[in-house]
Amino acid sequence: MWTPDVRTLFLVIFLVNVFLAMMLFIYWKTQKTYDGFMTWTISLLLFAGGYFLFLLRGSIPDLLSIVVANNLLILSVIMRVDSLRRFISSKALPACIYGILLPVFILFLYFTFVFDSIMIRYLISILIISACTVTAIVFIITALYPENRSLRFAIAAILLLITILFVLRTVFLLIVPADNSLFSTSITNTSFFIVTVITDVLFTGMFLMLNMARAQTELRASDERYRILADSLPDYIIIHDGESIRYVNPAATRIAGIAPEALAGQPLYSLLSPSGTTAIRETFAGNSPTSSGEIDLRFRDGAIHHCIVKTVKIDDRGESSYLSVITDITERKVAENALFQSNRKLNILASITRHDIRNQLIGLKGYLDLSKELLDDRSAIEEYIREEERIADTINNQIEFTRIYENMGVRAPVWQNVEAIVRKMAASLPAGRVRVIADRPDLEIYADPLVEKVFYNLIDNALRYGGGNMTKIRFLSHEVDAGLILICEDDGEGICDGDKKNLFEQGYGKNTGLGLFLSREILSITGITISETGEPGTGARFEMIVPKGAYRFDQS
Repeated sequence: MWTPDVRTLFLVIFLVNVFLAMMLFIYWKTQKTYDGFMTWTISLLLFAGGYFLFLLRGSIPDLLSIVVANNLLILSVIMRVDSLRRFISSKALPACIYGILLPVFILFLYFTFVFDSIMIRYLISILIISACTVTAIVFIITALYPENRSLRFAIAAILLLITILFVLRTVFLLIVPADNSLFSTSITNTSFFIVTVITDVLFTGMFLMLNMARAQTELRASDERYRILADSLPDYIIIHDGESIRYVNPAATRIAGIAPEALAGQPLYSLLSPSGTTAIRETFAGNSPTSSGEIDLRFRDGAIHHCIVKTVKIDDRGESSYLSVITDITERKVAENALFQSNRKLNILASITRHDIRNQLIGLKGYLDLSKELLDDRSAIEEYIREEERIADTINNQIEFTRIYENMGVRAPVWQNVEAIVRKMAASLPAGRVRVIADRPDLEIYADPLVEKVFYNLIDNALRYGGGNMTKIRFLSHEVDAGLILICEDDGEGICDGDKKNLFEQGYGKNTGLGLFLSREILSITGITISETGEPGTGARFEMIVPKGAYRFDQS
């Protein structure tokens, strides 16, 4: 029966281990690896070095071909155990473990040059290697990585099998008299080195697979973390190539009302109108997405959203892509605009109030001067006092107006439920038998907190001027292209055409003349307009147009 030459097997073992070391080194340079990976790579080179010295037995001193060669093999095995511990628990073996090499080196010197014994040298090597193998099995089995449990158990099984083969070979050598030299051509000796070649390839391959499995597990975990993060963000996150969508988070899918999987591969127009898509493209014109800025995007529902768009270039699974994060700042912009408008209104108010109060004070001073001159004319004095009281009431109304007006825009606009406001305001007024109804309990509008006064004034005016036959005041709503029309209508006497023109002007009206003027100003803070569209004799009808983005339907 033909058996390969042992020196040839040594050469094969040397070449195989060098090849494996080079393969692991390249992998280390190009892929993600973990602690212990390079330790394993170095151990392969040391293992190859030991067998290369075996190969040169007879051509080099025994110190190298026996003592140093065996110590290199033992060091290689200890380093593999060390690399497994580093890989599994990120802890190196205690330095004292490597200190065992010194007494081993001395023992090999003794049993080579003083008392030459191949069998004892073999027993020392097998004892240390078996102890290392058992230790490695313990590390592998007790590792806390459930994702690669089957692979770890397979490695442990192979190591256990190798340990058993070592023990059986040792028992065989002790029981059966045979040539125990390194270059023995016996089937036992040859088989041992063939198994060594197979073990090196198999064990290193599985260690590489263990590294790859861990990398894949961490990659999946990382993807899951980022997916959860992206899915949880209120910002609109879109991964695309500039034309087609690759990923959108749930917040972005709500723009189009389409499932995420249905949007993959669709053009950006699936989320945005053409003008909106053009706006995003302009943020990274020239294929250099480095800028971020505020832009207005028109979504598919036609609503204009004020947004901050930040786009960066990313590598999405090996393909060049863009990550666009769109932060909707519509509410912030509305609040900023409301603050600007309120400041403008306050400036106007200050000017108007000074002018009006000064005029009233001039009139009051005139009546006071006349009163002094006609102290003996009781009827004239009484008339002047009535005029003075009227002027004082006017001034008081103007001061009250400024108190209300100055609060407009002071607090940021908020979402408010229309039905809840209607119920609250109706309960604060003497409605009597008149029913006050709101059609939608889920409608909310984005308005100044003073918007309650708008509904109060509308209900109050209807109760004051609707007439005795009025039975109901209704708040209705329906959507149109411009947004939402919120209607307040009653079945009273209505408003004559002559009053409609100046209905919302300051000071015009039968009471203070400020209610509808204030209502218009409060609504205008968030872009809501109001007009009267009723027919005289059929009831008053006020239409408030709420722009898109300033109303919503609460789903809770």
